[in-house]
Amino acid sequence: MKTFQLIRLGASFLILGLLLACSSSEKNASIASGSNEWELVILDSVQVDYLGTVDGGDFRNGKGVFFNFQENKLIEFDTNGEIIHESSYPKDGPGKVQYPTQLRYTADGKLFAASFMGWLYELNSDLSLKEEIKLAFPTEAKDGGGFLRNLEFWDNSLISFYPGRDGANPYDPHFFRDHYLLEKINLETWEATPIIRIPSISRYASDKFYERPWLQFGIQENTLELVLSNETFVHKYDLNNGGAYLYSIDFKPSKFLDNGEHQEKYQYVSGIRMLDGRVKRFFVTEKGSVLIYEEGIDEETFLQNELNDPNNFPKHKNFQNKVLKIVFRDSSLSNEIIIPYRIGAILNIEELENPFYAVRDDDFLGEEQDFLTFYKLLLRKK
Repeated sequence: MKTFQLIRLGASFLILGLLLACSSSEKNASIASGSNEWELVILDSVQVDYLGTVDGGDFRNGKGVFFNFQENKLIEFDTNGEIIHESSYPKDGPGKVQYPTQLRYTADGKLFAASFMGWLYELNSDLSLKEEIKLAFPTEAKDGGGFLRNLEFWDNSLISFYPGRDGANPYDPHFFRDHYLLEKINLETWEATPIIRIPSISRYASDKFYERPWLQFGIQENTLELVLSNETFVHKYDLNNGGAYLYSIDFKPSKFLDNGEHQEKYQYVSGIRMLDGRVKRFFVTEKGSVLIYEEGIDEETFLQNELNDPNNFPKHKNFQNKVLKIVFRDSSLSNEIIIPYRIGAILNIEELENPFYAVRDDDFLGEEQDFLTFYKLLLRKK
């Protein structure tokens, strides 16, 4: 009898152990599967006593800087919203600085700027002009800038999207196929070296015609990561090996509209009959890279609502989501996070788990203020 009871007791413990093991295994599997689930939260907001638009900017090491197009002016502020420095620039003559829309702090506090026309500048700590960085050939870019991320500092060099070497035309339909995409500029000699070719996995490496993309990139240690606005790849390159191509990752958006191959060059469909999905911002951090993209609007919706009319451009936000997605260092992907449109342009994301700042979109909210508001945001694991 005792033997039977012992056997039954042992069997009970065995079954209990198996159940606990299964439960633990399922819990661990659940944690693993949910480990890439994130959410975007608003922690706080700060007000900057300035009336004007934010037309470009950056934030790093506790301070931010933004550009106002109308005044050709830079304003630097801290995490309390206090203005540290501000500087307006002449557009002609000595000391001219023309539309420094793209702004990039370095880790040690230097500030570089590029205009939408490609002119390059280094600024002093008080935002005054230190020097204009002049290359041996002019840029052929006639547009761009704003919040596009295509200016970086690496190994005492400035890396920039500065098309124009050998007269290359960035508006040529096969520019991305036929030319180096970036220039690495030695800041002591101003000598520029062309780096980075589009990889064969990109459709822009082919002979076919597609909508012209915008380019953005970022750097983590010695790896440069590059995206085109209307493709879903993150391309990676080794800067220690002259910018040699490493591999590409598809960030696999659930919705990212595309008007496909064109029958002739210089044909434009997006913005006329429909709207392509577009990567709007790109931030490279130690633990992963953050893409912010819009999904696009299909042709039927676009035409029915007359969304090609400039007066209706603000209505685009009613028909597509703005989405944030993270590509981690192990090539895994986060969930898709819908960004409310009251959150405007994000200045920078320094690290995945650190707070960052974005301008509040008062136009979307229908509010008129005599100051600027910046949201303090955080990406948080669920």
